[in-house]
Amino acid sequence: MNEDLDERRLWELVNRLDSRLNTVRVLAEVLLDNAAMREGIPGPYLDNIKEEALMEAVIYLSRSNEKDFLRLAKMAKLPLV
Repeated sequence: MNEDLDERRLWELVNRLDSRLNTVRVLAEVLLDNAAMREGIPGPYLDNIKEEALMEAVIYLSRSNEKDFLRLAKMAKLPLV
């Protein structure tokens, strides 16, 4: 019973981490698109304040992903290099 619970927690963590990694990728693509539009017309769709808020979200999610990855590695007893 305890092993089933541990495995379920492990998979929940994997799924949460995978979801957040995808979110970070999409947000990074939005930031790149916005930066590419700086020199063009009509120009970027995010002003400096919105771009900064989005970057802070990416940083927060990246740090959260790192913590969960380390937790996942520990739970799965993965060797860390």
